[in-house]
Amino acid sequence: MLAVIGGKKGIKAMAGLLFTLFCVLFLLLPLLSKGYDSIPTAIFIIIITTVVCMVLLNGVNSKTISASMGTILGVMISGLLAYISGYAVNVTGYNMNEAESLMLIGSNTNLKIKGLLVAGIFISSLGAVMDVAMSIASSVYELNSVNKNMSSKQLFRSGMNIGKDAMGTMANTLILAFTGSSLNLLLLIFSYGIPMMQLFNTDSIAIEIIQSVAGSIGIILTVPLVAFISSIFVKKLKK
Repeated sequence: MLAVIGGKKGIKAMAGLLFTLFCVLFLLLPLLSKGYDSIPTAIFIIIITTVVCMVLLNGVNSKTISASMGTILGVMISGLLAYISGYAVNVTGYNMNEAESLMLIGSNTNLKIKGLLVAGIFISSLGAVMDVAMSIASSVYELNSVNKNMSSKQLFRSGMNIGKDAMGTMANTLILAFTGSSLNLLLLIFSYGIPMMQLFNTDSIAIEIIQSVAGSIGIILTVPLVAFISSIFVKKLKK
């Protein structure tokens, strides 16, 4: 379907998807299982997948550079917020449902549990942040192509106006994605009639809240970041 509807762009997008899957299956998971620190490893995967996917789609130009920088910064913000929130409420990788099984595996291997929660948020928020970043960068790029007389300030304002429409839907997308993945758990908790305060203090729900809020804030802050970077780069690099 990507190839049929998207043509050459669709084929390039498919190549980017395959590269991302390759990085996750043959780089991220093996490196984590060998004991590499999860956060630096996840950052490494994010950088190479972002750059390669963006370059495959649009080549090397101001749009690609702006979208790549905005994506990486947006994801970093999500991860940083998740790390700070987790530290504040004492939620780490050891609170995850799979922690006990992973600890058993780690006793026989070099697998490290610490940091897996933040690394997971890095990876899960990458797609949505990348989507917003490319949308804003592409919009600014097209506006400049149509009207070369627009200043960087005008391009930034236009990028922000476009981004405001994308903010709500993309933040919704991420929260609904996390909610959908935990729907059975939420339904189970609701059926037991657990009080709201006790609900928010359970590890599983606390992790979901941190993931959703941190990821959404990362998406929202990506909009002004990419709008600003794009408005500067599109004038300085011309292409």
